[in-house]
Amino acid sequence: MNSPPLLRTRLSIMMFLQYAIWGSWLPILFPYLTGWRHFSLGECGWILAGGAAGSLVGPFIAGQVADRFFATEKFLGVSHLAGAALVWFLAGTSDFGAFLALSVVYGIIYTPTLALTNSLTLHHLSNRDRDFGRVRLWGTIGWIGAGIAVGQWLLHKYTPLDASNAVVKLSQDEGRGDAFLLAAILGIAMGLYCFTLPSTPPTKNAVDRSAVAKALREVGRQPLITLFCWRSRSPAFTNSISFTRRTS
Repeated sequence: MNSPPLLRTRLSIMMFLQYAIWGSWLPILFPYLTGWRHFSLGECGWILAGGAAGSLVGPFIAGQVADRFFATEKFLGVSHLAGAALVWFLAGTSDFGAFLALSVVYGIIYTPTLALTNSLTLHHLSNRDRDFGRVRLWGTIGWIGAGIAVGQWLLHKYTPLDASNAVVKLSQDEGRGDAFLLAAILGIAMGLYCFTLPSTPPTKNAVDRSAVAKALREVGRQPLITLFCWRSRSPAFTNSISFTRRTS
């Protein structure tokens, strides 16, 4: 049985917006932090790690909540609207502590939406094996398209003619902040669009209210925890931390 063409189109638009949000700001994050905000390498490491930490925690909490209490499309809509507000504030944040805190919260809010868009798509497609790849492809197109759009914006808006390389670099570093504003606009569009997606109610069988606590307890039993603790004591890991501190 084939999925309706209109449904595939609607899900493809969802995927496009989902990854265009991410693709608009992530590729320019490091040069923006070092070139315009003048954060040290150590501070940049903390910001990147903070976003990753949010990515680890978010799916355990948001995924469980979406599966048990809210329709997926509504949860996606609220998450993207909240994420749009956070990434908008990132564009004007110059304080390291504030930027780090916003990055962690944004990671917690945004990362679960990646899995939820996949689950919503798989839930509604009749022929998953044939159609999912075609729908998901538009996410990659969204990532690439957003990156090209930001690059062209920097070229035409923040690249002075007949200026020295230093002046051009400074101007483009400043202009990279507009990528966060683009991500916020795309986030608002995605958040509103999600409320129009097909209804995807929570799983009826997922009634165990203690599932979140059980899932979090399982983290402590994973071999990755032992591996991380062991690697953190290795000379290579210790030397890399020392190098980061010296360079910062």
